[in-house]
Formats: sequence, C-alpha cells, structure tokens
Amino acid sequence: MNLTSTGYNPDFDLDLRAGALGEHLVGTFWEDLQRAGTVEVKVDRGAWKTGNHYVEVHQWDGQRWKESGLSITKAEWWAVVSPSGKGFMVVKVELLKELVKKAPARTQPISSPKTNATSGRLVKMDDLWRAMMYGENTSE
Repeated sequence: MNLTSTGYNPDFDLDLRAGALGEHLVGTFWEDLQRAGTVEVKVDRGAWKTGNHYVEVHQWDGQRWKESGLSITKAEWWAVVSPSGKGFMVVKVELLKELVKKAPARTQPISSPKTNATSGRLVKMDDLWRAMMYGENTSE
C-alpha cells in the first residue's frame, strides 16, 4: 500500500523548519497583540464572493478626499474576517500596503446618508494569500 501523495516527498528537516517558522510568526503576532493590540479588523462581505478584498485608503468628508483606512492605520496587522464569523486571515500591514500599491483603484458609492464615500483598492484574495505564503508581490 502506497500512502504518499504524488509530488510530495516528506522530509523531517524541512517540515521541522517550516513548523518552527510558523510557530515564530504566530508567537510574533501574539507578542504584538499583547504589547500594543494593533490589529485592524475588516469584515468584507464581498471578498468571499468576488475574490477581492476592498481596502479603503481615502474617505470623502463632504468637501475633500482625506486619507483613511490603510493610509492612516497604526496597526501592525490587518485581519480580513469572514461574515460568518468562522474564520479570518491575518497579514502584516506592510505586506498589504505593498499589494495595495499595484491593485486597481475603486471608488465606493455612498450607500446611505450615514455612510461617506470611500476610495480604495481591490486586492485579489489569491494575491494576498500567495504573498502571505511565498513572500511574493504578485499583483499586476
């Protein structure tokens, strides 16, 4: 009976290093939270349907566009939360800022008198995931 998958060759040393890297990252995340509690949390209802995460960078204040969202966050981490509340993706803000630089611009229309118009970027969830996994800025 062959229990190995095609294309994957288990290697204890590589798996151990990857596990240690993962534990270090999670440890860094928890330390950052304990030190400063700096996580920007966004529930993006459309991201899970469209495959794009809308990242606000400006807001219309009635007279002019001013920086907002990612442009002014003091957070070190950015969380994209599923609307079901069953999961989330957390990335370093510096990585998201790199992806946003190359992402397409989009203006969000005013949906109610209580909501200001915003300007932002659409970051592909696949690009976010790939950059997180491999350290690549894949947005074009």
